[in-house]
Amino acid sequence: MKNLTLIASLALATTLGFGQTTSILEVVAPAGGFHTASNFSVSWTLGEPVIETWVNETAGIMVTSGFQQGSYSITSVPVDPTSGFNVKMYPNPAESFTNIGISLPAIAEVTVTVMDITGRTVMQDKFTPANQSHIHPLNISSLKSGLYIVSISSGNKLNKVLKLVVE
Repeated sequence: MKNLTLIASLALATTLGFGQTTSILEVVAPAGGFHTASNFSVSWTLGEPVIETWVNETAGIMVTSGFQQGSYSITSVPVDPTSGFNVKMYPNPAESFTNIGISLPAIAEVTVTVMDITGRTVMQDKFTPANQSHIHPLNISSLKSGLYIVSISSGNKLNKVLKLVVE
């Protein structure tokens, strides 16, 4: 019986000793969360402010600034599909016309949609600029005084929404 107790105690001690892992990136905080998706993971905590960082690597403890200090690596930074796409509209407020200054990364058809405040399309204009920087006059003399939303788009990823005041 003593041999059985000794073997069981030895097996339990071995399991507990080798089965545990310690990590210095564990957090003790009053609130927090963790979310994983297919291409990223986010971990957050609400920390308590402390004055300086204290680390005890043997015990796997780090207390620092009240915030989780994780490790991360950026593997790639995607190119912004809207870089090179700039839109300006002037004058604004306007009475009978306004100019749309547009810069495109490549020459493509541009669609200008003017909507009233309820979202109803009141005017639409399409044009293809001669070069990547272009000023397009927009005749708004048929619009009543008020606030309008102007959506300027080119392709499927380039879109800019501006507000227009017609006097």
